[in-house]
Amino acid sequence: MINLDLAQSDPFTNLKVTLLLEALTSGQIVASIREFPDCRVQAETRETAIAQIQATFLERLKNMEAISWNVPIQTSEPSWMKFAGVFKDDADFAAIIESIRAERTSDDDSEVDPSYYL
Repeated sequence: MINLDLAQSDPFTNLKVTLLLEALTSGQIVASIREFPDCRVQAETRETAIAQIQATFLERLKNMEAISWNVPIQTSEPSWMKFAGVFKDDADFAAIIESIRAERTSDDDSEVDPSYYL
């Protein structure tokens, strides 16, 4: 079952949007809001387009509400975690690790016999 943890509705207090202005070949200006692409006006001048898009958007905001939603994401531990520490108290494993560590830190420059890996 999904729990929709919706916070109380907050009125818009500081909503920042980006106004997009486009000059058409006809000389008119199209103004839109990037975050709300369907909010768009067309006017004769740049100033008129800006004023109209602002008025249009403010009118739309009267019918909107902002709701914060904390999306419930289940995090699970990695599948390998159930095996972590399985050799913690194993004396044989500790001896193997010590043998590997000794070989890695030795100053022996001799080659390893290739038949050992076959």
